[in-house]
Amino acid sequence: MALPIQDTLGLAQKALDVVKSRYLLCILISQRIHQLERGAQPTIDIDPEEYASPKTFLDLALREIIEGNMDLEQIEGEPA
Repeated sequence: MALPIQDTLGLAQKALDVVKSRYLLCILISQRIHQLERGAQPTIDIDPEEYASPKTFLDLALREIIEGNMDLEQIEGEPA
């Protein structure tokens, strides 16, 4: 189940502290959500049932960025 909007906004603010650019943050989030939709495995320890729905991929992508497991080089280096 997706987090309440206030929790998601809090995660977004923390992720923005890591990435420093709203533009790059949007790119990272978008790319990561697409990867998760195609079956990519999470880069952080999670309860698989908690993040099984595409509705939760935004929160998962934000948590991965906050924990330092996602960066632009990783996204750019992957095949299209």
